[in-house]
Amino acid sequence: MRTIYKYPIPVEDAFTLELPTNVNILHISTQNNKPYMWCLIDTDDKVSLRLFRLYGTGHEIVQPKTGDYVFLGTFEMFQAAFVWHLFEWVGYSQ
Repeated sequence: MRTIYKYPIPVEDAFTLELPTNVNILHISTQNNKPYMWCLIDTDDKVSLRLFRLYGTGHEIVQPKTGDYVFLGTFEMFQAAFVWHLFEWVGYSQ
């Protein structure tokens, strides 16, 4: 079944999420000052572990040893007055 799911984004340097293989990331934003990623998924798809990185404005973006980062979106944390930029590490393997 195709549907839209909302996934919480942990405010950590790097984190993994189990997502369906053919996920389509639609939007990155905050709701009630908590960051989320809205994705179009097929609930019948196989899931895989994917690695993400968060960088603050002005932080050095460290190139991964394998693969590359793909920019997904930016969100603001108003209470903390931070702006975060979310990337997925494409080419990550466990």
